[in-house]
Amino acid sequence: MMSLFGLLFALQTLPLLVQGWPAEDSPLGLAVVVCVFGVIAVAGLGVLLHQWVRGLFLLTGAVYLGALLSWPLSVTAAWSPDATPWLIALSGVPCGLMIIAGRGPVPALYLVTVGAVITWLRTTPSAGGLDPLDAARDGGYAVVLGLAVLLVVNAVRRAARAVDEAQGAALGKYANAQIDEATESERVRTDALVHDSVLTTFLSAAAAQTPEGRALASRMAQNALNVLSRATVASHVGPKVAMADLLDRVRRDSDGIGERFEFSVRRVRDHFLPDPVADAVVSAAVQAMTNSVKHAGGPEVHRSVTVEGTESGGVRVSILDHGRGFDPTAVASERLGLRVSIMERMRRVGGEVDLTTAPGRGTEFVLSWPAAARSAPTPTEQIEAVLT
Repeated sequence: MMSLFGLLFALQTLPLLVQGWPAEDSPLGLAVVVCVFGVIAVAGLGVLLHQWVRGLFLLTGAVYLGALLSWPLSVTAAWSPDATPWLIALSGVPCGLMIIAGRGPVPALYLVTVGAVITWLRTTPSAGGLDPLDAARDGGYAVVLGLAVLLVVNAVRRAARAVDEAQGAALGKYANAQIDEATESERVRTDALVHDSVLTTFLSAAAAQTPEGRALASRMAQNALNVLSRATVASHVGPKVAMADLLDRVRRDSDGIGERFEFSVRRVRDHFLPDPVADAVVSAAVQAMTNSVKHAGGPEVHRSVTVEGTESGGVRVSILDHGRGFDPTAVASERLGLRVSIMERMRRVGGEVDLTTAPGRGTEFVLSWPAAARSAPTPTEQIEAVLT
């Protein structure tokens, strides 16, 4: 959006360009005009397409600085001291874009450099031949204007980080509460299992004095062993959710962003999931969809959600977009949307997440339950294997 406003602001310098064109009417002067306005226009197009935005912003700053340095060579006559060259009047646009795209000390160094170059230019005949004090005033104006933008941008970034930290803290507390609840539920279930099966068996075996009593104790022991062998999956016994209904739950919980996705299902007939597993899969899928809408690009990005049953009764859910993609190693540790809301949530119910992404190559989350359900490669993985 900044570059779009910058393009509009750049258009306001056209009267200055037309006014001073007789002094700049040269092949190099024409090249400066085309390069400066062209790179700003391309940056605006990049913003609209959500592609290469940071690189184009940095390129705009570099092109503008090069245009400033080549200004004395592109001007064929002395510039009037009473007129401000259009290139100097335009300084706020590239400075603003560099502030947004730059990292660390780069924006501040760029502002100081541009201010110093403008001060020098204004003392030359090609830009008015002002005395050093008046020239420094023009250079200082560019620096002050850039610093104001820098302060605003940093304030917005700090506010965004604060929101992320608050959201992360809330998600962390929620995750801890869910873990505590699951731990307490498991403790109660284990206590009941030990009391109803194991202790009863031990007491019966201790009291058995006859062959019939020993046979009964033996059968009770075998039954207790069968119960214990099912303990690893007993936590999933309870309400079941038809896998055919899973997509409807994803649609419902993603209300407001679901219209940006194409939905499809495969091989879900007569498949059921434990309710806690269905809740985890739906929540993780909605979080992945939310991340796609927030970070992958605008409505023009193709997105899809596919729910697929496996032959073993498991489920795979693919959330795919052809947007910007990202580098997973560059995700800050305090950002919990990926680590807690998606991966940790699936891990707690015995599932897992496969993430395929790279800058400029889109993103695909594959949520699998149980973990073995991911063993078959997804279509995207097969295509990636062919391409690479």
